[in-house]
Amino acid sequence: MAADGWMLCPECGSLMRPTKKGGKIVFVCPNCGHEARPGAGAGFSVTSKVVSDPAEKPVIIDNPDELISLPKVKVICPNCGNTEAWLRIEQTRSADEPPTRIYTCVKCKYTWREYS
Repeated sequence: MAADGWMLCPECGSLMRPTKKGGKIVFVCPNCGHEARPGAGAGFSVTSKVVSDPAEKPVIIDNPDELISLPKVKVICPNCGNTEAWLRIEQTRSADEPPTRIYTCVKCKYTWREYS
């Protein structure tokens, strides 16, 4: 049985994992070792390389001059040891998670994050 790229082992019922073996993809059961080749309608695709565009990566600070308007806090910079940084708080995860604190060192402009 295969659905959305997953296959259940016909021997023990465990979830089988797609594995590359001899240049081909086979499903292998981690529990009992049973192997099965995917059928024509197995419903999965294999991607060998993930390509990302650097323009898609989030930019934390577009313009360093905007830092001046942020509040300064006393915190130790992990890069240079300075004790003052600008603080920005953003909700980077789901709404039920605490916000992320983003610091930028006043001296060396190093940026780091703290998750609560």
